[in-house]
Amino acid sequence: MKKYTLHLFIFSFVMSLISLVIMEKGYKELYPFFSWKLFTVPSGGEATEDQYKLYGITDSDTIRIVNKSVRSYDANDKAVIVGTYGKRIEDNVNREENKRKLLIFAKDTEPQYKGYLLYKETYRPKEIGETKMNINKKLIVKL
Repeated sequence: MKKYTLHLFIFSFVMSLISLVIMEKGYKELYPFFSWKLFTVPSGGEATEDQYKLYGITDSDTIRIVNKSVRSYDANDKAVIVGTYGKRIEDNVNREENKRKLLIFAKDTEPQYKGYLLYKETYRPKEIGETKMNINKKLIVKL
């Protein structure tokens, strides 16, 4: 395998350059290892992906809460917590208790909102990076 490493590197580099040129002209990528999606969207082969998102309610607006790090949680932890409780609430697994816990979490991490909405967002991973990406939203519960 070691003797082929240089050849594989050169092949990968050349194919990535070709894919770059092809994509700049508006066509789909030719070489799948060129794209960042291989590493950041491992579900790229799935037909659809579901994510649960919290929205904050202010006086006259509803704002999607971005998962950013706060003193107690980093952004990835927040996404996992919302996703875990969101799935349980949607599946009616200890629904009231999970709603209560998610509300406590939301108030702890984003206290500036008067209320919270939990949405399930469904999208196609293959559309990531395209000019138009369809995201279907379904209201799960108001907290």
